[in-house]
Amino acid sequence: MSNDIERELDIPDGMGDAEAAIEVLRAWIADGALHVIFDPNTFAEDFAEWGRLLSEISHHIAQAAAMEGEMSQDEALAAIRDGYLNGLETWDGQRDGQIRGRTTH
Repeated sequence: MSNDIERELDIPDGMGDAEAAIEVLRAWIADGALHVIFDPNTFAEDFAEWGRLLSEISHHIAQAAAMEGEMSQDEALAAIRDGYLNGLETWDGQRDGQIRGRTTH
């Protein structure tokens, strides 16, 4: 494995001081394929919360694109929205996986 694949992102600021914090999602691209791990019970009572989470992630990404000077935040959000909707409309229904438990460190 190359060092680029082995590199993990930093834990966000403030997690060490938080009274309660839980990781809910990780995503990797390996050999061109998306691999995700998440806790499906995080929002088991309200799946609309997954949509809210994805929208907040989108805003973070758009803000980062603007901070990096790649495009405006509005342009980035429009591109993310287009990609998201296209992905929903063209999904092939082919996913595999399993429900796994949490790891305690």
